[in-house]
Amino acid sequence: MVYDRYQELVASVDRADRFGEFLTNVGDAVIDVEADVLDQLTVTTASDGDPHAPIDRYLTILGDDTVDNFRGVTPIVSRIFNESAENVLGTETKMELVIDESVLERAKSAYTDSLELAYELEQFSLRVTKTELDFGLLLVDGHGAVASYDEDGNMAAIVDGGDEAVLEWIESLYESIRTQAAPIERRG
Repeated sequence: MVYDRYQELVASVDRADRFGEFLTNVGDAVIDVEADVLDQLTVTTASDGDPHAPIDRYLTILGDDTVDNFRGVTPIVSRIFNESAENVLGTETKMELVIDESVLERAKSAYTDSLELAYELEQFSLRVTKTELDFGLLLVDGHGAVASYDEDGNMAAIVDGGDEAVLEWIESLYESIRTQAAPIERRG
């Protein structure tokens, strides 16, 4: 029994080390995640030698081909994310994005064209929450990811996977944010 508990402790310490950068910056998003779900995730962190590794991983997950479904949460607005999303949207792609009020205001002032394009797309739904978001999330065609951001709004780490338990966790996290957000009505 002591040996089993020791093995659990070692596994927990290894897990905390592996997810350290992600956990430091993600807020409360992973409080209820089971250890077996964490063990199925791919972890990508920024480093001095590769500060854009999490963004590169995000772009790899998203890919270059048109996707069927795209659901996301973002605490920032970024040209890179806007352009990468535009590249995978097709006429049949169903897309829903949840942002907070500060992101909406920044999009209105700095990314007017992207916001106008979003309003024009019939298959696109934009939702806004009053709660300040402190992590990002992506669900796209059977794969999910959760990203943590540092205090400057830079992606510090991203975890992702496509296993059933991982997708259930990320979908549950998405729904918990989505239900707090109100849809923005399409401009007429």
